[in-house]
Amino acid sequence: MINKLWVLLFFLSFPVLSNAQSNDIGFLVGGVFSPDSSPKGSACAAVVGVTCSGTLQTPTSVTYEGVIAHRLVNLHLASLHLELPIVGTPNRDVRGFFRGSYSSVFFTPGLRLKVSLPGFSPFVSAGAGVAHFSTSNLNAGNTTGALQVGGGVDLGTPIPLIGLRAEVREFYTGESKFSTNKQNLFVGGGIVLKF
Repeated sequence: MINKLWVLLFFLSFPVLSNAQSNDIGFLVGGVFSPDSSPKGSACAAVVGVTCSGTLQTPTSVTYEGVIAHRLVNLHLASLHLELPIVGTPNRDVRGFFRGSYSSVFFTPGLRLKVSLPGFSPFVSAGAGVAHFSTSNLNAGNTTGALQVGGGVDLGTPIPLIGLRAEVREFYTGESKFSTNKQNLFVGGGIVLKF
């Protein structure tokens, strides 16, 4: 009797689940990689008695992403989504002519094109928005424009409302007040809730 009830609930919920999954929320953890950069005058001016030469290094730190997306067009094999990703690094070291740390937040609304294949769905993404950088030891921060391009893959799980995601996003930004670095590559993975 209980098995028949589960089978009945599954078949009754299947059309609802397949039609209702036009939204998803992703929670990812990873890291941001950035090339070394040269210090800017404003950062040098803030540190008394320091000569502005050498290279600033920004080792990778734990970075978090939250993204919500809504499907705009469904062609069954492919779909187009409006997405709102927020990627943030709470604390990232700066090493070079001075030591310190900074945080960064990227918000780049955009479009995601996803191809639906059995068991997995690769996608590409592009968007534009803002990046905010804030330093602790220089008491400085600024907000600049940001462009984002990326891609990844969603993997299915036995639970229809939950999936896994691996992705890469490259953020191109204006200069922060303490570095000329304009590239930030996010690599991460996590779960996706579909509804």
